Amino acid sequence: MRGRRRAGALAALLLALAAGAAAAQQKSPMDSISKLPGTAAERNTTSMLAPGRLAALSHAQRAAWRRYLARSRELHARDSAAMDAELRALGRTRMVQAPYTHYFVVESYMRDDWFRGDSARALAENLLSWQTPAGGWSKHVDMRLRARGPGESWYGESDEWHYIGTFDNDATTTQLRILGGVAVAAVGRRVDAVPNPNPSPNPNPAVAVSGPGPGPRNPGAGEFAGAFLRGLRYVFDAQYPNGCFPQVYPLQGGYHDAVTFNDNVAVNALSLLRDVADGEYGFVPAAMRRQAAAAFGRGIDCVLRSQVVVQGVPTVWGQQHDPLTLRPAPARSYELAGLAGRESAWLLEFLMALPAPSPRVVAAVHAGAAWLRAHEIRDSVYGADQVLKTSPGAGPIWARNTEIATMRPIFANRDGVLLYDWNRLTDRRSGYGWFGTEPARTLRAYDDWAREHPLPALSRDPRMIR
Repeated sequence: MRGRRRAGALAALLLALAAGAAAAQQKSPMDSISKLPGTAAERNTTSMLAPGRLAALSHAQRAAWRRYLARSRELHARDSAAMDAELRALGRTRMVQAPYTHYFVVESYMRDDWFRGDSARALAENLLSWQTPAGGWSKHVDMRLRARGPGESWYGESDEWHYIGTFDNDATTTQLRILGGVAVAAVGRRVDAVPNPNPSPNPNPAVAVSGPGPGPRNPGAGEFAGAFLRGLRYVFDAQYPNGCFPQVYPLQGGYHDAVTFNDNVAVNALSLLRDVADGEYGFVPAAMRRQAAAAFGRGIDCVLRSQVVVQGVPTVWGQQHDPLTLRPAPARSYELAGLAGRESAWLLEFLMALPAPSPRVVAAVHAGAAWLRAHEIRDSVYGADQVLKTSPGAGPIWARNTEIATMRPIFANRDGVLLYDWNRLTDRRSGYGWFGTEPARTLRAYDDWAREHPLPALSRDPRMIR
């Protein structure tokens, strides 16, 4: 046992040293972005779910949204109180920014053998400390580096209260995948080895307990599973009454409240729920697996209802949609409301992966693929240098954003002014992928999928999707 602990400590030290060398060279882009025009959209906290908007809903819908908002406020208060207590103990009034990294994702080497090793356990121990009391995680944090310290923010881009927690940039679902893998390796399918994530006498399954505090820990195997279950309850809590997901939860306001397909927010959350329901994380109690299955079904329904219909013809999806109307909505100042090529390709791949697609799903996929085919761009290239060039015979590529009214590619600088010409971009010419090739892979997969799932005649009615 003593040798195993020494090996684990050495693995943790090597993991921290390797990550630290990379992290030392990384700097948060918010240091410079905060000084540019258009940042007001990022800081806007005006709710997309204001009382005046809810008043127009039916009584049942209004009640469901009010319960959701009350739960969001409760969890925000829980997160805030935990941080306030840490700061008071330190005699400070402001959080310390977390160590920044651009990406923290599940890597290809994180397979079964890796989850059984000391490196996985060392990383999982760090993840415990970065889990918010509400149960989620923030983004752009190098959690490979070390555990969170007292008074340290959960967020890596600034010391402001921002993106606490979030599904953006693969956050929360990444941590859950890692913790779930380590938990399966540690406790397998023995449900009795997992601590109760809701030990209070309150029978409400939506109520989760606070996560572990910051600092070094020596957790037992079941603690990884317990953190996973708290995170799973966070996913249940975050899901909107309509079945979709916001970018940030507890709600932050502004475009963060929108139904979010950008950066695979919905796909990641729904994929996790599907895998929980299918028993991939066998330590999850049966009641929570059933809850995951129901949440997954509501999510699929919301994805299908969000597919944009233009003049009676189903098309694709936007990057963000209004949470109440499900119409495409703007986000950052340069992300105008429109139809998104990349995100729609990812959604179609997700829908095509369903083992027994319903007629609604089949109709939605055929319609989305038809739209992508009709809006491919030929004779142009857009590579890693993010420069659009004319190249006869090249392509196809697809626009990141297409205007609904004209079906033309649209762009904007940080000032938010609508542009139809990529060449007029200045401060947003680079650093943002205005075109992509992702739909090409999707359409190749679609050609195979369509042979097994032909379009029924009735599916040409857009009501089959809505």
